[in-house]
Amino acid sequence: MEDSLSVNVVRSNKRPKENKKGKDRRAAKKVKSPASDPPKRENRDEDIDIVQLLKEIPQRIPFQGKPTKTTFSVALPVSLIQNIQTDELRAYVIGGIARTLTIYGIHEVVLYNDMGEEGYSWQQYFAINLRFLETPQYLRRYMFPLIEELRHTGLQNPLDAPHHLRANEWLPYREGVIQLRPKGEASLGNRVDVFAECGLFGKIKILNPKSLMDLYGAELYCLEYDEEVYQRVTIRLDPSSLNICKKRWREQKAGLSSYGEVSLSGKIVQPDEPQRLAGLYWGYVVREVESYEAAFDGCPFNEEGIYDYKVGTSERGDLYPKEVTVPRFKNFLMVLGPISGLESIVEDPRARVDAYVNFCHNQRSRTIRTEEALTICLSQFFAHYSL
Repeated sequence: MEDSLSVNVVRSNKRPKENKKGKDRRAAKKVKSPASDPPKRENRDEDIDIVQLLKEIPQRIPFQGKPTKTTFSVALPVSLIQNIQTDELRAYVIGGIARTLTIYGIHEVVLYNDMGEEGYSWQQYFAINLRFLETPQYLRRYMFPLIEELRHTGLQNPLDAPHHLRANEWLPYREGVIQLRPKGEASLGNRVDVFAECGLFGKIKILNPKSLMDLYGAELYCLEYDEEVYQRVTIRLDPSSLNICKKRWREQKAGLSSYGEVSLSGKIVQPDEPQRLAGLYWGYVVREVESYEAAFDGCPFNEEGIYDYKVGTSERGDLYPKEVTVPRFKNFLMVLGPISGLESIVEDPRARVDAYVNFCHNQRSRTIRTEEALTICLSQFFAHYSL
């Protein structure tokens, strides 16, 4: 396996800057005007009734939860995939892990190296496969090169997550990519429109290209040479574009043919907006750390980089939910150990966690593989707790 991988730009974990203007506008909407002089309702993006839009979607989408800022992270050891016999089976197991993360709506997976120097190449292999699976199919050719580590992705089942939309499906949000440009073109400024490829019947014109730096930490004009480099973004379609998508769906349903590209437009938004405003699960991010201890730091969902509640899992832990009560939290981290348990890699596994939990009561097998434990732990946790 190669020591290093060359991949394209992926979704940034950079914490976005506060959009004060948008915040002020939202606050202003709460002020009621006198009944005798009703204000004129302008057609602004802030006026989109997202709940109503979701009700009008004609095809089934995965479960829509309540809008929330709460996040759930899982930490996994790299050795999980090292002791799998073949590359084909290894790819399939990673695919199963990605589906488990998606089914339970996990927002972040932390891959910690528990193997020393040998673990770095396996960590890269694990991470790029998880990122590939989380990326919508129509964006993968822009984001990932043809490399050996992705050779067996055809064996991996699709995630079918809410953000993995087909061309004839529509939501207020959609994942896309923007092609970055050479520095020499920066002088053109606002004279050149910026478009995103989103797997639709037409490219989407970006109405706020200057927000790319604030929201994703990427400059539009940053390349030394004219090459194909893309930044992944989350886009909120404007009302007129949503109406076009809805019309196209009705035409296809009626057996009518639609020809040619149409004009679509929207704004790039923070990656967490679909969940924060519409309650839609919008995929997971992958974070790689050099050790078990490093997994507890660097939470990408707050400025402090900390998880306010941490749980370690072990057959020697306290029974859940009989002996463990989980409080309300903002950013949760569940840490799973290798096949021999967390006790094999750290002297006192209770030291860094708020609870040390046994999610599988009365197990009959001598061991539980980590990928098996992941499904068991998440199913047991969410059977008694709702985000």
